[in-house]
Amino acid sequence: MKTYIKSMMLLVVLSFASCKDQLDINTSPNNPSQSTPQLTLPAGQVALALNLEADYNLLGSFWVQYWTQGPTASQYSFLETYNITTSNYTRTWSSMYATCLEDLEFVRKESIEKGLPNYEAIAEILQVYSFQVLVDLYDKVPYFEALKGKEGSLTPKFDDGEVIYDDLIVRLDAALARMDYNATAVAPTSDDLIYSGDMRQWQKFANTLKFRIYMRQSEARPAVAEAGIKGMVAAGDEFLSAGDDAIINFSNNTANENPFWQNLNLTTFQNIVASETSIDVLQDVNDTRLDQYYDAASNSDFFVGLKQGTGTNSGDQYGDFATPHAGNVLSPTKPAILMSAIESLFDQAEAIERGWITGSAKSFYDQAVLASFEAVGKNGAAFIGAGGPYEYDNTLESIYHQRWLAFNTTQGFEAWSHYRRTNYPVLENSVTGTLPIGEFPARLVWPSNETASNPNSPTTLKTSVPVWWDK
Repeated sequence: MKTYIKSMMLLVVLSFASCKDQLDINTSPNNPSQSTPQLTLPAGQVALALNLEADYNLLGSFWVQYWTQGPTASQYSFLETYNITTSNYTRTWSSMYATCLEDLEFVRKESIEKGLPNYEAIAEILQVYSFQVLVDLYDKVPYFEALKGKEGSLTPKFDDGEVIYDDLIVRLDAALARMDYNATAVAPTSDDLIYSGDMRQWQKFANTLKFRIYMRQSEARPAVAEAGIKGMVAAGDEFLSAGDDAIINFSNNTANENPFWQNLNLTTFQNIVASETSIDVLQDVNDTRLDQYYDAASNSDFFVGLKQGTGTNSGDQYGDFATPHAGNVLSPTKPAILMSAIESLFDQAEAIERGWITGSAKSFYDQAVLASFEAVGKNGAAFIGAGGPYEYDNTLESIYHQRWLAFNTTQGFEAWSHYRRTNYPVLENSVTGTLPIGEFPARLVWPSNETASNPNSPTTLKTSVPVWWDK
């Protein structure tokens, strides 16, 4: 988790051709005399993608039991024991605030000064996305007093996650109102690594992010969640659909590869094998996505998962177990998915099934499941058809189950967030887990590089203490 500090800005240089002769990795992109919104926007986007791929999707994929520690390595054993310390995610915390959010703040402020409302809106939306990730990880985080170091605010107070969530909605509404769709409006092009300046796509992304924020509150504040989603649908808001995924691409160029792949390439790919939990569920119904999520065990050519948390205690070999798919998962060119149409469709199906909005939950559910199969080159029609194992049965549990299956390989962090919200699927503790049976990691602990320097830091909590919306 410390291998990307040297390559982060180099990655931006290599991925964004129009910047390659102007960006200097030895100078600060936050200095107005040396940078612009056009140069700094891709840096903030890449920093966000790095943290999602290198750390947050990884921990989520372990804690919802897509993957488990391999039997011949031990780098991720701390995820299996649930022994998260104040030193585990110091680099990522710093990167989220000092790089990702600071870069986006620079874009936002400079865009206001230069009269670039579309750049300002994109930066605001991505800041909202980033702060939601931080709240979902830690609950209380620096927010209202954050990003004000140049103003002398070096020890920002920590704000309650619930209060932050409310303000995130306000900020998204402001960003949406700020967008300029006129053909003559200045908008990013190739300097926007996600949608190339297509503001209609950013509109749908922002709406879907609002939907996600409301849905996350389904158990903690159902009335707020329902009212918010009803209001969006009544207003005719559009959401992400097929072909609208928010992604950041990587390439085979040195230091421009997927950061998760980089990490394993620098250590060992033997750190991760398939979890028995996921393998068994997929095999039970002969789910054809199995061979696109995983490669068969090299020693047997069978899909065999390792019981969660067994690790080096198994005495087995790496080749005894299935592994994350070499082409779709362990690939230098695997894209980072910030938000997918699949997620959007499942969320809409859930809102309908809850009775919050009208429509056909089955229709959205079927679209989401089919899209999940299509994403890996498979056809899921027989699975959702009459008598199929995934035929919609008008329950929330069926939506939860398919969301968990669909997020395998792509959205591990979101899968963990939905697991905490819904308590689905039912999982067994890791065999080396240090929490009582039935308790699972529900948060990260505040990192030592913040708590040691900020007297306003809260008292450290156990990883089993839920964040505010996890009821």
